[in-house]
Amino acid sequence: MTPEPAQPRFDERVVGAGTTVRFVLLVALMLATAASMTLDLVNGLTNSSVRGCFLAAGVDFDSGSDSSLFRTNPYPDAVQACVDRIAPPPPWWVLAAWLLLLLVATCVLFAALPAWRARRGRVVPLAAVDQEDKIRAELADLVRRAELSRAPRVVVDPAAASTGAVVFGRNRRPTVCLHGGLLARRHTDPEGFQAVLLHELAHIRNGDVTITYVTVAAWRVFLALVLLPYLAWYLVRFANGILWPLWSSNAPAVIRNLMLMVVLVGLVYLARSDVLRSREVYADLAAARWGAAPHGWAVTTAPPPARGALRRALDSFVELWRTHPRWDLRRAALTDPEALFTVSALPMFLAGAAATLISSQVSEVLATYKLFDQWLRLSLAVAAAGLVTGVVGIALWRAVTHAVLSSRRVPSGVRTGLWLGAGMAAGELVTNRVVLLQWLPSVPGLLVLEVLVGAAFAWWVTQCAHLWLGSWRGRTIRPVLLAGLLAACLGLSAWFSWWGDIGVFLSLGVPFDGVAREMLEQSYGHGALAQQPELLTTLTVAWSGMSSVVVEPLTLPAVAVLWVVPLLAWMIRPATGELAPRGAALPPLRRVLLAAVFGGIGCWLAVAGVMAALHTRQPPPSQRVGFYVLTYQSAVCTALVVVAAVTAFVLSALAGRLRLIMALIAAQATVLVGFAGLFVLASTDGCVEPLNTVQSTCQWMPAVIIWTAFQFVLGETVVFTAIAAVVAAAAGAALRRMWRPGAGRPTPVRTAGTGRGALVARRLGAGVLCVAAVGITVVVEIHSLGTRPQARQPTSTQPAAPTTPSPVSREAMAKQVDAWRSNGGLALMNRFNADILRLGAALREAGKAGGRQIDDNLIQPPCADIDQLTRDANRYLPVPEPQAQSLWQTFVAQASKASQDCQHSIEQRNGDAVLTAIGGIAQAGQMLTTAAHRIDTVVRGGG
Repeated sequence: MTPEPAQPRFDERVVGAGTTVRFVLLVALMLATAASMTLDLVNGLTNSSVRGCFLAAGVDFDSGSDSSLFRTNPYPDAVQACVDRIAPPPPWWVLAAWLLLLLVATCVLFAALPAWRARRGRVVPLAAVDQEDKIRAELADLVRRAELSRAPRVVVDPAAASTGAVVFGRNRRPTVCLHGGLLARRHTDPEGFQAVLLHELAHIRNGDVTITYVTVAAWRVFLALVLLPYLAWYLVRFANGILWPLWSSNAPAVIRNLMLMVVLVGLVYLARSDVLRSREVYADLAAARWGAAPHGWAVTTAPPPARGALRRALDSFVELWRTHPRWDLRRAALTDPEALFTVSALPMFLAGAAATLISSQVSEVLATYKLFDQWLRLSLAVAAAGLVTGVVGIALWRAVTHAVLSSRRVPSGVRTGLWLGAGMAAGELVTNRVVLLQWLPSVPGLLVLEVLVGAAFAWWVTQCAHLWLGSWRGRTIRPVLLAGLLAACLGLSAWFSWWGDIGVFLSLGVPFDGVAREMLEQSYGHGALAQQPELLTTLTVAWSGMSSVVVEPLTLPAVAVLWVVPLLAWMIRPATGELAPRGAALPPLRRVLLAAVFGGIGCWLAVAGVMAALHTRQPPPSQRVGFYVLTYQSAVCTALVVVAAVTAFVLSALAGRLRLIMALIAAQATVLVGFAGLFVLASTDGCVEPLNTVQSTCQWMPAVIIWTAFQFVLGETVVFTAIAAVVAAAAGAALRRMWRPGAGRPTPVRTAGTGRGALVARRLGAGVLCVAAVGITVVVEIHSLGTRPQARQPTSTQPAAPTTPSPVSREAMAKQVDAWRSNGGLALMNRFNADILRLGAALREAGKAGGRQIDDNLIQPPCADIDQLTRDANRYLPVPEPQAQSLWQTFVAQASKASQDCQHSIEQRNGDAVLTAIGGIAQAGQMLTTAAHRIDTVVRGGG
């Protein structure tokens, strides 16, 4: 007899499975990919390419270095005008109509799949084989056990010899198809027959039917209408591109696009399989709760033979591609549902890669239509972070909940986060966002930040879940689950926002001081800084590392919620008894507050040292303001951050658990205490000579200096304190692993007091810290309004031309000059030559008349067009070759003067002056001939 499965320790539905969020991530990835591929395909079919405009601007694609492409662009308007003229995006309705077509096709296929499945199996109604209504009566009883509102439609496939069944259709109108072998099994194994039916009814009860067949329909439509046509076109483009002169510089991008398609197929298929596989296990568990025998749907097989590590790894890899889990895994899930709560590495990697691909592709589409403003950029960052948080955050909360309630070791989440970050970094490597001409980014080390951010994100989520599970007293954990996920989502959104706005530029090799200089000029004003170039250089170095982070609107709110949300756990009475399982008890807050007090005293001493240093410096009067701003932004901020980091390190090294949460709270509380000391010290130092730079009045200067210093240092200090706290917590955890006092003896777990007095004290301390955190965030955000730079355009298609021409090879120069001629220069020449012909025809008409009187109606249009032509030439890019540019510029100047003289003479009705002006235009034509000859020489490879 087969033993009954052991009852799980708790209901696996205590935290949602998260498969719906994974389905949303899958759909978002397919839509973003479809939009990006469609745009690329339309541009390719119309032979639209923006590369020619950048070649014409002097970009050297043969350099093979992305950093050489991204310098300050002296011709942004000219480059953009060239792009708009040469490679305009297709009308927005083309893209919208295509996406709508994909959605309609998915809906049509979803509606047609049930009929197709029924016809393929040649099914018959149940009544045709159940003439005595015994099966229908048994089915009605099973429907009541499954708590369904109504019985599904049941059909039979007599030709199917298997002993299974399948449900298809949609949630509101499901159809259960019984195989012929299952009906035969009903007589020999009635328990097995009921188990199979209960499993299919569980799919209906769990709402799996619609999401399963929408997933199948969406995948097939994406494969047939997007991926295969794009792949066919791209292979043709790839074959033709090998013969292209610029193939060597274009090869990395072409290969990455091919890799992108492979990765996308893998991502979509693996995500689809993961969704379907998870729902099978949940249907098994639901059927078991309703009394189904586990042997009913699980095929009994012999235990698998012992396999080596390599074979086991191969089996695990193959399992990831299956839509149904193996029978041995399904049986194991019935006895111990731990597998449902184990966070696998590959889904986390896929979530990170999918988020990166969605963000990069949507950014490219929005930038193409010039819709990528600050609010859309932030919305995209929040959407990408929300998808990642929904997938990874729910998985981590499930793992922690299972570990806590089953008295098992709580996972740290760091390994999961490393896989998540690795997925985000890998996603960047197959897109043209952080690398263009190269195989790897110019600054590949920045991709390590993505991995570390993923680890910090998962570590925080895990510890937040562990903390709240020890204090929450509600019947369901959904409120605290939602609060924790929202806080984590905001933190990850801040990272995505910074990475998309600044991080990708730095990875491409954009000089960091150039980004910081732009921020400084927008914050301080270009005119004021231009008068003090030395001050601008000094401030750029000190300010670049700080304000590039704080400038993002989501950064400060994210930092606030990441330590305020956990802090709120100490403001409620912790759960006791059965509601507080071992290992989840709330740690005492007094240790954190005590560390903050000592750390605050250290901050006062550090700030006092900084203030004393002000007395030893006597900078020139013209640099005093800059000197003190620099001091408060660098020295004071550094002192506070260092002291807070030391405090967090010591506390995390001594803490037995929740190190990251404790370190964050301790570090931020230390800084708050340090700020209080800074106010006091600065207020008592207002009459010191170096500070008294405006007037000799000592009553009002302290307030001015304090506010001037604080409005620039508050945000930077808070943000860098949070970063330092994470690093300190990691260092403390590493030290704790290397040195464990009392190894081999159980370490007692200190818990927060449950008495009324202890609760009041905790609420008072936590409330003060929360109010201070929110207050600082509001003050700094209000001050930052209007000082943030606008969102930068994504860099995948818009490199900047270099400010000063770099030495290039003769072949590269020929390509640049040829691109200049092909993308607008030749059109300007042809316009001028056409106007010359029109002027010549007018002169011939005057000669036929036998007089010197010229018809103004024939002369005025070409003269006006030449005048407009010179204006267009001035707005166009200069010739990349210096000698040709000199000749071209001379031609433009001569043609401009002569055309204006021509129009003026016509207005004055001065025929002789008109002829003189026409002669000037003819001379300009000769200069154009010389310039064109020089351009032809350069294009042919001449010197």
